[in-house]
Amino acid sequence: MDPAYYVAAGSLKARSFHLETLSNNLANSNTVGYKTERSFFSVFNKARSSGRNLPLSQAVNDGTVLAQRGMDFSQGTSKPTGRNLDLAIEGNAFFMIQTPQGPQATRDGRFQLGPKGELQALDGASVLGKNGQPLQINPEGGAFTVGPDGTLQQGQTVLGRLDLRAYKTSSALPRMGSNRYDPTGLQEAPATATVSQGYLEQSGVDVASTMVDMIRLNRLFEMSLKVASTITNDLDARSINDIAAAR
Repeated sequence: MDPAYYVAAGSLKARSFHLETLSNNLANSNTVGYKTERSFFSVFNKARSSGRNLPLSQAVNDGTVLAQRGMDFSQGTSKPTGRNLDLAIEGNAFFMIQTPQGPQATRDGRFQLGPKGELQALDGASVLGKNGQPLQINPEGGAFTVGPDGTLQQGQTVLGRLDLRAYKTSSALPRMGSNRYDPTGLQEAPATATVSQGYLEQSGVDVASTMVDMIRLNRLFEMSLKVASTITNDLDARSINDIAAAR
């Protein structure tokens, strides 16, 4: 098959992946603690390995494939809520949540108290302390505070400290469900962060730039589609001519 067709098809697939990523970002523009996802692509040259002595012009033969997706963990804006169970992190760290798949990291600080005073995420998953155990708050003990270092205190009693963790290559954290990330296998780094009680970190998505990127990609997708269609029509015409000539 003509290598140019692979280029056009690769371009369509790459644009589709990119549009899917942008659409997901846009859909989460109001999600607390959400971080922008980005797509990264690599170049392939089908003609180089064809063995047909095809010209290796980059303009004609270079195509793209999705290499990986990564997160942009730039600091989001902290918005006051006045709710003492809302926590925002400023810095490079993550809250640690216990899930059936193991501990996972998140920047979503919308927490609640379980029936027995256990600090939980909105879906009931436990928020972990430095000792690796769920944090407990006495429901009858009155108001509690969370210090900048994540220390929970109720009156004069220190209840524990939030397990705040950071990673050297946080951009490589794979996104899981419920706005969480799987840190398995990643090397930890010193956590330089503070916790603000009564605040929530807002989504890191820039809606205006995302919309501009979507418009640009839609146009590029249409161009790639026209190229693929033109090549397909050309191949069909050549096939018909070749069959007619053979007869």
